[in-house]
Amino acid sequence: MFGFGEKKFIGIDVGTSNIKIVELKISKNKPVLSDYARIQLNGLMGDGDLKASYFETVLPEYIRRMVKTSGMAGRDAYFSIPSFGGLITLIEFPDMSKEDLDQAIKFEAHKYIPISLDDVVLSWDIVGKKELKKTLVKQGGDAPGAASVPEGAGDGKIQVLLVAAPKNKVIKYEKLAGNTGLRLKSIEIESFSLVRSLVGNDQGNFVIVDIGSRICNIILVEKGVIKANRNIDAGGRDISKIIAKSMNIDDERADKLKVSGKNFLSGDSGISFPVVDLIVGEISRVMNAYYKTDPKTAVDGIILSGGTAGFPGLDGYFSKALGIKTIIGNPLGRIEYDKRLEPKAKELGNRFSVAIGLALGGVDEYLKK
Repeated sequence: MFGFGEKKFIGIDVGTSNIKIVELKISKNKPVLSDYARIQLNGLMGDGDLKASYFETVLPEYIRRMVKTSGMAGRDAYFSIPSFGGLITLIEFPDMSKEDLDQAIKFEAHKYIPISLDDVVLSWDIVGKKELKKTLVKQGGDAPGAASVPEGAGDGKIQVLLVAAPKNKVIKYEKLAGNTGLRLKSIEIESFSLVRSLVGNDQGNFVIVDIGSRICNIILVEKGVIKANRNIDAGGRDISKIIAKSMNIDDERADKLKVSGKNFLSGDSGISFPVVDLIVGEISRVMNAYYKTDPKTAVDGIILSGGTAGFPGLDGYFSKALGIKTIIGNPLGRIEYDKRLEPKAKELGNRFSVAIGLALGGVDEYLKK
């Protein structure tokens, strides 16, 4: 009755402008939202030594207070590394044994990773196979009774998803987790958390566009598997600055206007947003680089996430510019929650996709045991 012994999982998303924490519990083999918390960092994420000191002292204290104040009882914590802090890339190899593939991947990794492999945490997974088209040919010319054999039998390509992150960055997050007093279970690049919370195992092709304060993360997903991932230096703060400059107001006022419900993307506003067109152009490049045919027929939908996903008119603008249906992602659709939270559901869905995806990783792992 009092929930003693309930298994709980905490997802912690440390972004460039916010910390978001979500706690999920398991009820009747389903993930249920038990608590959540968010705090604005207000420029604490500086550069250089200052940033390092915040990771060691200030951020752990923020997280401890957030967990305590919100009443979270779980101790298993799942952290994310920002997408720009790691590498996710798809590489094709000829079909080969696992031993040969290990060596081939290490060799190929040098082409994508600008630092020594001794300084990175590297992992990979086979995510697809392509069989080459086989042609029947005659042995021994046209002689009667000649046997037919497939040309190139056994040939094919395998698709490998390569994931890498600098060791010093991973160690920094390990120390951060240790200083919070929580039990670190895993650290993953946030792109995987986004896919888990927004796409799951849906059988379709989607492009997730996560627009944070400073960075836009573009993820092409086929049947729940990441096939392309790209980050660009563009985000919600750029939109706020355009509004502030156009209306001659400060950034704080512009931030409030950005979420006020007014559609600044309509022609009536008289304001143009080059940063939005930059994101649209980058989405097109990602799709065109992966799909040889028309991406409009290959992609089932665009999914918006991040605090800027709720910028009025953005989904319609993307739909029109890309010719692909665009929706705002809803990670709450994959978990159960108190319906009294419904008025805040949209904000939660926009901002907590990574944190929910992290906690869902713990739930999934536990339920598979």
